[in-house]
Amino acid sequence: AADIALMAEHRSRKPYAVSSAGIAVIEASGSLVNRASGMDAQSGLTSYEQLGNEVLDAATDPQVRGILLRVDSYGGEANGAWDAADLIAQAAQLKPVWASVDDFALSGGYLLASAADRVWVTRTGAVGSIGVIAMHLDQSGFDAAHGLKYTTVFAGDRKNDLNSHEPPSEEALDVLAAEVHRLYGMFVGAVAARRGLSAQAVRNTEAGIFHGADAVARGLADRVGTFREALAEMSAQLQPTTGGFKMSDTLPAAAAPPES
Repeated sequence: AADIALMAEHRSRKPYAVSSAGIAVIEASGSLVNRASGMDAQSGLTSYEQLGNEVLDAATDPQVRGILLRVDSYGGEANGAWDAADLIAQAAQLKPVWASVDDFALSGGYLLASAADRVWVTRTGAVGSIGVIAMHLDQSGFDAAHGLKYTTVFAGDRKNDLNSHEPPSEEALDVLAAEVHRLYGMFVGAVAARRGLSAQAVRNTEAGIFHGADAVARGLADRVGTFREALAEMSAQLQPTTGGFKMSDTLPAAAAPPES
């Protein structure tokens, strides 16, 4: 009975803080992974799955009037990133969703932030790194130096691709490169559509990192300010109306589709 009560209490706790103005503050910090569990989730990781659950909970919570994402991440896994960003964009159709970059929203972290209605960045904060990277470790030389020899038996020509104990074949590298470029196209398209930029403008960043006012000038952020300033402005702009709540000024219009 005690265990059941403890589990019920745990489920009843909100995973995000709600300010007195009804703003849910959701953290997206550290390395981003598709899923995390147990101690891993408490050791500097944010899982896309958990983040998506929190965003959906806040979007459907009648006590929440707006959502403020507090992003501080250099990025992480590609798997799950687009699904989480889509959930943020869907939540923004129900309630105002802002992102406060405090102090990094890079790679997958920026994909999440770009799905919000508005992006704030601190003076020293950084956004961007709109790119995809994959790495292969060829440790066959290390193996040979230590008297190790690996033999693989496999079925299917691609099954042994990128085995770290052998130099990669050209075919395997071509497959990997194709996937990197496919994900890059998805990344560019998502940022372009949500930030109202052309696809070429996003590609022209060359996965660079932009700070403070420079990020705003390039269209990757909307305002320079701290997390507290973003929270204060969002609180001030949320005004009660009959039948619900609305922003006291107009949010940015939906972005046009990216140019080819």
